[in-house]
Amino acid sequence: MKQEFLSKKNFEDLDLGFVFDRLQVVTPYGESAKKSLRPLGASALKELEHSFDLTERIMERLENKRHDVLELKSTFKEIKQLANTFDRIEAGDTLSVTELFEIKHLVMNMAKVKAMMEKLSWEKTVGDFLLHSAEPAMALLDPENSGVGTFYIYSTYSKDLEDIRSALLETETEIKRQTRAIALQIETEGFKVNANGEVRIQQIDRDNIERAKQHPHLSYRMDIPLYSLFRIKPDPKYQEWHDQLLIEEEEAEYKVRIWLTAQLKKYLKMLRANCAHIGQVDLLIAKGQFALAFQCVRPKFVSESEGDGDGNLSIIGGRHLKVAYSLDRVGKSFTPVDIDIHKTVTLITGANMGGKTVSLRMIGQVIAMAHYGFFVPCKQATLYPLDFLFISVGDSQSIDMGLSTFGAEIVEIGQVIRRFSDRGLILIDELARGTNPKEGYAISKALIEHLQTGSSKTLITTHYDGLTQGPNLSHYQVNGLKDIDFEDIRTELKEKGIGLLHEYMDYRLTEVSGDKEIPKEALRISEMMGLAQTIIERAKEILGGSHDEQIKS
Repeated sequence: MKQEFLSKKNFEDLDLGFVFDRLQVVTPYGESAKKSLRPLGASALKELEHSFDLTERIMERLENKRHDVLELKSTFKEIKQLANTFDRIEAGDTLSVTELFEIKHLVMNMAKVKAMMEKLSWEKTVGDFLLHSAEPAMALLDPENSGVGTFYIYSTYSKDLEDIRSALLETETEIKRQTRAIALQIETEGFKVNANGEVRIQQIDRDNIERAKQHPHLSYRMDIPLYSLFRIKPDPKYQEWHDQLLIEEEEAEYKVRIWLTAQLKKYLKMLRANCAHIGQVDLLIAKGQFALAFQCVRPKFVSESEGDGDGNLSIIGGRHLKVAYSLDRVGKSFTPVDIDIHKTVTLITGANMGGKTVSLRMIGQVIAMAHYGFFVPCKQATLYPLDFLFISVGDSQSIDMGLSTFGAEIVEIGQVIRRFSDRGLILIDELARGTNPKEGYAISKALIEHLQTGSSKTLITTHYDGLTQGPNLSHYQVNGLKDIDFEDIRTELKEKGIGLLHEYMDYRLTEVSGDKEIPKEALRISEMMGLAQTIIERAKEILGGSHDEQIKS
């Protein structure tokens, strides 16, 4: 059984829904193409690279032929979902006139799309998703080459239908002739005939109403306020003939619809292929627009054996799209993050509010987007194709299983460790945060030692001291508030509160030596916010003690 690259929960934890929601496709086939997107791993590297090639090409078209691309996308708005109609054709069900009209409308729009793609030199500049000619299907649905968007069961489809309609025309002409003659006659009898052949008699005129009811060429219709309505009645034999011809016309049209449906089955493969290609073009334009709007770049995929042989994952100027978007809306900017994951295990340390979790999610989001074939929100990304991506952010509980946050976290981590020999990326936020510090430290230490021997890369954020040393381990710290003189902002901090610190926080990561002490900025913040000095001093004494004392529960 093939294992998934990314679970649904991890998809949500990485805010990939934000990314997909902003892929603005306009056709139902584009929506289907978007929903069908799956992350591609090492075995599909060529497919990934080709996807990036196509995105680059459409971005070039958007920059140089923007009007033409947007005109093409505007035409897509006329494309309707006809999958059910296609299924009915395949099943041999007879299409209705409305369904035939919808097919004709689709085929006409396919011709427009094809012409616009040719205007964009699509075959030379993009290459993929070319449309097949729909002219034979158009000729079938528009046999008189009228070019109009409506659909009609043309008489040219059937000699029987043509003869029936000719006879109908004769009867209708005769009925009209008779109606005019009768109108002239009854007007001489004192009845007033309207232009539509209707006779109105005031309801107070009881004699004329009774006379009209007895008249051989008038039939009662209905009463309306103040009036009784009658209509002229032509020779019954012509009316019966006319009604019979209408039945025959309907039967002949039904036979034509059977034949048309059978003929359309010949073009079904072409219609489905064109719809699929329209969906892919729609999605491709959306990906190009997304990349330009969010200033994304093409990720570079290399094999694990390239470079230093260790299989680095490098991100320069990385941004978490959802967070960056939210900050931008309130006039603030996201601090880009650089990281080079060159060891089997990488630890990120730093104070609370320092952005460790956002950095972790950003890394996962960038790498996941690259495997989906998207350009990524950073200045540069050098990656190698993974078999899976996993993130544990420690904020979920498994109610069905009756597990705590810690229990749910351990279950998830236990499952991903089973893929120990696969080439993946494991992201863990505040490992073992849900249990007491002493046991949490022990579990973290043991797990890190185990992960250092595996094939996957692991990135862990932690508050625990003593975890940052090992032969195959690197250590990053969030710069945080290390360059801030708290005395300079003491008064402002008391006035504006702890939220002020976000304005001074440096969220960038700096690689440090393995034995670098984890910053204790919480003490500095607590002191500045007025926590009793005796408590502060005692906390400093405790921090100065042994590691075992620090992690006592």
